[in-house]
Amino acid sequence: MKKTLFLLAAGLMVSIIIAGCGTEKPWEVLPPAGISLSIVSGPSGTIVNGSGVTFSWTSTGGEGEVTYRYKLGSGAWSEWTNVTTVTYPSVSGPTTYIFDIEAQDPAGQTAATSREFTVSGTSSTITFTMAPAANSFAAVGGKLAFSWDAADQGNYGEDLEFRYFANFMAGGPDTSAWDPTRTVTFVSIEAADPAKFVLWARTPGGNVTVDSVVFVVKNASILYVDDYEWLDLNGNRDMPKERDQKQFYHNALEGYAIADWDISLQGMPDSAYVLNFSTIVWASDSYLGDYSPTWWDSVGSVAGNGVPRYYMENEGHLLVTGARVLYAIYNNNPPLPGDFEYDWFGLNDTDGWDYWDDFTWAVGAGNYPTLPDSMKIDVGKNGDQVDYAEDIFGFRDSTVSLYVKGLDISGAEPNDYGVSIGHIYFPGGGAARSSMVNFDTYSMPLEGIRETFRIVLTQFGE
Repeated sequence: MKKTLFLLAAGLMVSIIIAGCGTEKPWEVLPPAGISLSIVSGPSGTIVNGSGVTFSWTSTGGEGEVTYRYKLGSGAWSEWTNVTTVTYPSVSGPTTYIFDIEAQDPAGQTAATSREFTVSGTSSTITFTMAPAANSFAAVGGKLAFSWDAADQGNYGEDLEFRYFANFMAGGPDTSAWDPTRTVTFVSIEAADPAKFVLWARTPGGNVTVDSVVFVVKNASILYVDDYEWLDLNGNRDMPKERDQKQFYHNALEGYAIADWDISLQGMPDSAYVLNFSTIVWASDSYLGDYSPTWWDSVGSVAGNGVPRYYMENEGHLLVTGARVLYAIYNNNPPLPGDFEYDWFGLNDTDGWDYWDDFTWAVGAGNYPTLPDSMKIDVGKNGDQVDYAEDIFGFRDSTVSLYVKGLDISGAEPNDYGVSIGHIYFPGGGAARSSMVNFDTYSMPLEGIRETFRIVLTQFGE
């Protein structure tokens, strides 16, 4: 009996071994396991315009490390990577998107999958009424104001809410809460390249529209000094005029990082402060450009040349504009060595200057091809067709004239007096260090002044 049981057990064991082997050949290399790729999460169906979307995915199988690449809609493929999630901050409609994802392993095996979703149509339009120009520059530590208007296809214009994101805020980037307010001001802004202000508008129904402004915030290289105070008929500060003049100069200096200084509010900048800037644009506008006190009152003698002379002796660059700046300086006529205007504006010691009130046109001297042929006084700002312009009759070597004085109030081509009312000075024939525009810049056309400034600042190396 025992022997029979033993034989039965032995037979069972052999059958198990045979069944376990089946028909496989264990000495052969098995083919690699394929990759299985699937999207774990991500939008499907219809989402609100302007929404952010996130996709995540996973895979199984494959030989070695599996890597992925992805794209949204008609966008470019990403680089191959081992990440398994991606976020798109905002997608706009109306359109249908397909999110594509591909996987590969070192053995060359691949897999692919995709997901489709729809973004609802744009329900609002955003218009920035105040913002930096695209790709322009703003100065670190300065102030930026944004304002906007919006309209909605569903007539929700008055009920729209907004939120914004800014990456140049003091304290770091942040996204605001939803709010109906249509303006925001940032102070002590921080460096950012690119600087981004992103604005979302949301309807009561939940549709979202997004728009943005991209520019640069960097350390200012130019100090704009407002050296003229506008007063109204009652003797009070004329704030609309003040704001308009400042905006004019900001527009003329568009594309440069500038900081502001207002003489009537802040007094005189000191020598330590001005050395933070490679160029100073000093504006003493109008025929009352000798408003006291001005910086130019402080250079009336060699002993009084403190701040401006110190700045220039430390490699500064100076562009000064105004109708009676030289009248305010007035050391000697003709200027002598040691006088600021002789040393740093290039006026010679054999001739002086004069100032007349029969000035209507700044006529291009022809020394720079892109300089305007002529610019006529803006009567709306000037109040008259005629203004002051200081004439310079004699220069030291290495000066280049920008404009000469012209006059015509009949609408004909201006009479050309051939007397310089604007120049650049290259001390000793070297690099440009100073420029004078000896008329009321603010009363001239913006585009002409913008091009004039660009020519001068390019010579300064800005």
